[in-house]
Amino acid sequence: MEQMHFIYVNADGIYGAHSIYKVSMSKEHFQGICCNSNAIRTFRQDRVLENCFSRQEALDNLPNHIPENYLPPTKKKGKSPQKVGFDICFTGFKKEDRENLTEIAIKSGMVVRNSVTKQLQVLCCGYNAGPTKVTTARMQGVLVVDVEQFYALIETGEIPSE
Repeated sequence: MEQMHFIYVNADGIYGAHSIYKVSMSKEHFQGICCNSNAIRTFRQDRVLENCFSRQEALDNLPNHIPENYLPPTKKKGKSPQKVGFDICFTGFKKEDRENLTEIAIKSGMVVRNSVTKQLQVLCCGYNAGPTKVTTARMQGVLVVDVEQFYALIETGEIPSE
C-alpha cells in the first residue's frame, strides 16, 4: 500500500486525521512516513475509526467522530513502568547508549536481539540507523520506533502513535 488516509483515536483518547505513505503492516499495527512530520509513525489497526480516500476527506469527516462535549484528556503523571514482552533490536546508537537501552529493555522483560530476526517485533533506531536494516525490518512487519517512542513504550506498555 503506497498511501493511507484515516481518522484515528490514540491511546490518550485524542482524535486526529492522518496521512502516511510507504505503509507497511503487521497483524496488529501499521506504520508509514507521516506526510506532516516526514517521520515514521506507528498506529494500532483497532484504533482506526475510518479509512478515507484523501487527507481532505479525513479532515472533513473528523468532526463526525468526535463525541459531543468532548474534552481532550490531560496527561497522566506518576505512572509506573510496564512490563513489555517484545523482542527488540537497537541500531544506530553509540555503544554506551546501546548498552543503557539494552539494560532498560531487559529490566522491562524484553528480549534484546543483535540483528533483524524472524522473532523480532520492534526495531529501535538511533541517529545513525542504516537504511538497509530499517527497510528489512519494515518488510518483515517489524515495528520501527525511535528512542522517544521506546521510552514511551516502557512507560505505558503501548506503542505510541505520535
